[in-house]
Amino acid sequence: AGAYHACAITAANTLRCWGENQYGQAAAPSDLGAVVAVSAGAYHTCAITAANTLRCWGQNQYGQAAAPSDLGAVKAVSAGDYHTCAITAADTLRCWGLNGTGQADVPANLGTVRTVSAGYRHTCAITTDDTLRCWGHNWYGQVTVPSDLGAVKAVSAGANYTCAITMANILRCWGQNQYGQANVPSDLGTVRTVSAGANYTCAITTANTLRCWGQNQYGQAAAPSDLGTVRTVSAGAYHACAITAAN
Repeated sequence: AGAYHACAITAANTLRCWGENQYGQAAAPSDLGAVVAVSAGAYHTCAITAANTLRCWGQNQYGQAAAPSDLGAVKAVSAGDYHTCAITAADTLRCWGLNGTGQADVPANLGTVRTVSAGYRHTCAITTDDTLRCWGHNWYGQVTVPSDLGAVKAVSAGANYTCAITMANILRCWGQNQYGQANVPSDLGTVRTVSAGANYTCAITTANTLRCWGQNQYGQAAAPSDLGTVRTVSAGAYHACAITAAN
């Protein structure tokens, strides 16, 4: 789920996108072929093909949709609002696009990584030794990793805040909290997945239940009561999408 568009990969590995299309962000290239991963940014979209090649399209004002020509094969991609990050086959991180607050400046000593999440104007990555590193915009402390966080297994960078899941499956969030988006519910319990939107958060518990909280102006934090068991969730700017157990 991006700012105002959404994308999904069908069971046949075909990519479908819909929603706002002012910059062509919801118009998947006709020659894209089968895909294995997709990430929707604010106004651009990136997908990894079955050949592990990265393709991006949509708004390119800051070069966010222009994947480096020497990128090579990639394992993962995360499209932020106006920048993009990808993990190469060698587990190194590359970022490009808007860099006004250093969000695309990969730390020289980062080393190899296994997960990346590009937010509004900051980026977070989990290194191969399970350490969380964040950089970029820090007006709200969103890139200041809590000193007692320890090893983590997942991270999601929202607009101006960050959430991470510890090895004990506990969710921690920090940064801007105007709408309570960083206030993890006391009764949430253990979680297996988290997705941070603009100003709200969604998490799937280890019981496969979806919980969302924070800004709810458009109902984005109001998960349907009949949703049932969920497998995956993606929080966009002001809307959320979830895949149920029935696919």
